[in-house]
Amino acid sequence: MSDKKIIVVAIILSALVIGGGWYYSKNSPQQAAISQPQKTAAVISEAGISFGDPNAAVTIEEYTNFLCPACARFATETFGKIKDAYVATGKVKFVFFFYPPFELGEATLCAQEQNKFIEYHDYLFNHQGQITDEDILKDFATNVGMDLAKFNECYASDRYDGKLQKWLDEGQAREVDATPTFFINGQKFIGAQPYEEFQKIIDQKLNQ
Repeated sequence: MSDKKIIVVAIILSALVIGGGWYYSKNSPQQAAISQPQKTAAVISEAGISFGDPNAAVTIEEYTNFLCPACARFATETFGKIKDAYVATGKVKFVFFFYPPFELGEATLCAQEQNKFIEYHDYLFNHQGQITDEDILKDFATNVGMDLAKFNECYASDRYDGKLQKWLDEGQAREVDATPTFFINGQKFIGAQPYEEFQKIIDQKLNQ
């Protein structure tokens, strides 16, 4: 990857617009997240990054973009509540897919190689306004406790490019044209809705 600056102005001006026109050749740390039980460990697969009990009754799929303000609002205001109330209790499995810019998705997948996916995901969204270039992504890796040499090797390898493109293609086939977009047991749900709106749908699915 070349060390080009990541352009953020267009994203800041629009909360939900996806970066279809994105072109890339490519702080003080937050308190470390409490370790989750093994059943909620994140796993990379062809079907996204899964987080939660694989046998959970409800699956929430999220198409997200680390430079999207609405995605940050969901991540910082709502995701933690869903994680505590439903993922940690084995009721919900959360599956993440990343839309462009792929540099950020690549960095997050590299974080998972060190079992730091959730910490890095949360840190990126909590410090979204600081994301201006690739060096920042490396600084963030250090801030959440990653081995920087391993992170740099993974990030420079571009080994997740194919997976990220596949997720983008599949999302477009599902008519995902805004972020964040969710599928809750297949039911499409668009935007950074309040926690209570997610709660209604999740509880409905659990009671079916």
